[in-house]
Amino acid sequence: MSPLRRSAAAAVRARGPLLLTTGHRAARVAFVARAKAAAALQDSHLVLDVADDAVISPGALVEVWPHTRTTVSIGSGVVLGRGSLLSLRGGTLVVGAGTQVRRLVTLQVTGDLTVGAGVVLSTGLVVHCADHVDIGDLTIIGEHSTIADSAHRRTAPGVPVHHASRTAPVRIGSNCWLGASVVVASGVTIGDQCFVGAHSVVTKDVEAGWLVAGIPAKPVRFLDEE
Repeated sequence: MSPLRRSAAAAVRARGPLLLTTGHRAARVAFVARAKAAAALQDSHLVLDVADDAVISPGALVEVWPHTRTTVSIGSGVVLGRGSLLSLRGGTLVVGAGTQVRRLVTLQVTGDLTVGAGVVLSTGLVVHCADHVDIGDLTIIGEHSTIADSAHRRTAPGVPVHHASRTAPVRIGSNCWLGASVVVASGVTIGDQCFVGAHSVVTKDVEAGWLVAGIPAKPVRFLDEE
């Protein structure tokens, strides 16, 4: 390598952290600007608090529905990955410190959605929050899972099922692990330190500390610390 190239490479390495920080800052500022512009265009009210050290991918998306009021708080060290979408339809969204919202995660918020600290929302997760969804600290939600606090009801012929739904709060405890492609249905509470097997459909409450699996998910065994 020529002396000039060595000098240039050394300069890039030396300034790498600064350039990275500058890039994240620019992406964060752009994200906030897009969100506020979307709210203004839709005649909506948006309160948006994004921590200074949040890492917002340039590919993170936000949409604001017309004539809505939404409050969003994104905590310290949160990562919003490329292709993640905040669909703001009213209500409140809180994302705790150090949480990772990975690629292609969709958070649809009409009610109150609270995601704790140190949570991992893996690629392709979709959360439908029409009423109340709470995800505890340190929990991991596997790839391509779905959490929904609403369900559509049977309707008479010719009556759109789209507009016939019921809601019930969903609560997922702290330090849980939900495998890939898990579905958590409305009204379900999953206790602290539970594991849910991949491809399971959780339709009933799960007591703290249990492993459940299957369609519908059933208790397999109590988990000890080993």
